[in-house]
Amino acid sequence: MKKYTVGLDLGGTKLAAALVDDKGQILSFHKESILDLKADPRNGPRKIAALMGDMVAAFKNRFPEAFQRKAFLGTGLASAGPLNVDKGILIHPINFKGWKIIPIRELLENELKKHKIPNKVVFQNDAIAAARAEAWIGGARGLQSFAVVTIGTGIGSGVIFRGQPSQTNGMGSEFGHLILQNREIRAPQDLKLNTVEGIASGTGILRRARERGFQGQTVEELLISLNGGDTQYQELFDDAADALWSRYGGTDHQA
Repeated sequence: MKKYTVGLDLGGTKLAAALVDDKGQILSFHKESILDLKADPRNGPRKIAALMGDMVAAFKNRFPEAFQRKAFLGTGLASAGPLNVDKGILIHPINFKGWKIIPIRELLENELKKHKIPNKVVFQNDAIAAARAEAWIGGARGLQSFAVVTIGTGIGSGVIFRGQPSQTNGMGSEFGHLILQNREIRAPQDLKLNTVEGIASGTGILRRARERGFQGQTVEELLISLNGGDTQYQELFDDAADALWSRYGGTDHQA
């Protein structure tokens, strides 16, 4: 009998969901913006968990055979940190301003119960989840030790060492928070801005573009502006590439 799983990715700007079979094939995919929901620290976590439940329920309505007791393996939830996968909690997550310690796994389990969906939830750092996927059906098949770097709202890193995720007390490696040695830090507030994430993430690139007068709202708009000949923003992407190379691919050097 074929087996099925739902994967949920809680990102900094969107929530994505996929129904996947045991060969790694995606049967259905859906995503929703969570910008408005995450801006409410008091009610946002519960509302986002409810949205997750609704998305899984929508898959169940379309593919009831996948949710039979012997066919459905459970739901996987991946998120950026800080987090503790053992306890199923988000810990003052950096992408969710004002959020504190959130029992996100329990919130999701409760929502799945409302929809009468088997509520086994596996919780993991998003970059480590991506690394495990690469080991399963991607470019890291057959490797015992490797790393995956994810680039989006933030910078994530999933390290697999001798076949097991490299984690401490349930947390991922969080290499995106490494300080760049070739950046000058004069005050405490400069620390975050001069990390790999502060320079190379979508959020970091967009922040620096706005400091130069960019009026758009997304990195996609910034790229359109760049492709249209506004070359003043090319340096931001060069800096991002340099930050990623110096931390993950080579030696530290000036941009």
